[in-house]
Amino acid sequence: MRESIENDQLTNLMNTYSTDLKKLAWRYVKDPHLVEDIVQEVFLKCAINLFQLQDICSIRAWLYTVTKNQCTDYLRTKYHQNVIPTNDFFVAYQITPELECMFQQTKEEIIDHIDDLPELYQEILYLFYVKELKLKEIQQYLNINISTVKTRLYRAKHLLKVSMM
Repeated sequence: MRESIENDQLTNLMNTYSTDLKKLAWRYVKDPHLVEDIVQEVFLKCAINLFQLQDICSIRAWLYTVTKNQCTDYLRTKYHQNVIPTNDFFVAYQITPELECMFQQTKEEIIDHIDDLPELYQEILYLFYVKELKLKEIQQYLNINISTVKTRLYRAKHLLKVSMM
């Protein structure tokens, strides 16, 4: 009898919230198969903890939180970070010799314009884009305030944009 009631509750929860949970998961992972897996995992956790959920005021909030956490956990996994794109990925965007020439020419143009900027701004652009340091790392490297780093980067980008027009 108790199992029947729990199954009915779980079925009711799945019918009520599955669409909303899928939309929430989609905003994080953007993969329809993965969205299905995550929502299924959430309802599995719900089924396991259903007797404890009776004490929770808002099951909806609990489901949303578990879904968000499942998505975040997936995005943190090494698998997600090391996924190698298939050939389909490269077919969609093939670099032709003409495009490669344009990219090289544009890159050289940008470097020339960066060289025309004051050294203060050249340094911040180099650290941020070439060395790919985070703002916090640049702050520690230059031993300046984080807001100063942000301001210099903003001004450097603005000056570069103006000089290229």
